[in-house]
Parts: sequence; structure tokens; C-alpha cells
Amino acid sequence: MIIDKNGKLFGKISIIDIVIVALLVVAVCFLGLRFLNRNSPGLSGSSLDKLEITFYSEEVNDFVADAISIGDSTMEMAQYASFGTVTDKIVGPSITWVPDAAGVVHGAPKDKYYSLTVKMTAYGTIGSTGFTVDGTTYFVGRTVVLYVGKAGFQGRIASVEKVEG
Repeated sequence: MIIDKNGKLFGKISIIDIVIVALLVVAVCFLGLRFLNRNSPGLSGSSLDKLEITFYSEEVNDFVADAISIGDSTMEMAQYASFGTVTDKIVGPSITWVPDAAGVVHGAPKDKYYSLTVKMTAYGTIGSTGFTVDGTTYFVGRTVVLYVGKAGFQGRIASVEKVEG
């Protein structure tokens, strides 16, 4: 007999054990699809657009600017959301905000520091309240910590646009 008088399959495993294992397998598969393949349009059921995200920092160390290269992968620190890859890097004079003797605040450059604009392409959607990348919603002006290649720095999302391709 396949199920004995104690309700065990082949005398070793109960039907409840099989149901619990099956539910765990289904849960692990669902979570794996949900979190590991967030950027896959085929799995999410909606199509993702190619986005160009521009990130700006007024002041980074010179070695941070030097460590960033075109093609580097990018990731936002708090949500570990992938912001795609770097397509452009613009290094300019730093802008440090300092008050003068009258208390008026002016932007001034700082030695060995630069302003940094990084453009990257990622896949996501633009909505009425911001844009969503890798399952997280962001908006222009939001300050985030961005990892780019081996570098990490804080700045603001300056713009996001849908691009062809």
C-alpha cells in the first residue's frame, strides 16, 4: 500500500510534509522571479522603456571622478537598484557654497574637487509621480548615494528621459 494506516507515504513521509515542501518550492520560485528578474519585461508583464538618467554632484574628490569610466555599472545604494551603465561623464569645477562677509551665499570652486555629471542608461518606466527602475520609484531632485564602478558618491537625480532603442 502506498499510504499506510498512519497517513505516511511509503511509511516515511506524510502528506502534510509533501504539501509543506511543495508550498516552500512555489514560494522560493515566486520570490526568485520577483526579485532576481525585476528588469525582465517578459516576466513582469509590462514593457520597460530605455531611460537616460542624469545624475549630478556639486562636489566630489578628484579620485572619485577619475575612478568612473564609460561602461561602468551603476547602482543606487539604499534600494540596490540598478541604474544601468554609464554612457557619459562630464567633469567640471566644484561648487562649494560659502557665505561672504555680508552673509550672501556664493558658489566657489574647491581645490582637488570637481562637479560631476554622470549619464546612464537603464530600463524602467516613467510615470506621473516619477520613474521606476528595478522595482523602485525615484524622482528628479532626489538625493541618493550612487555606486559607479568602484566609486561611490552622493548627488541628485537631475533628469530622466525616455530614449529610443
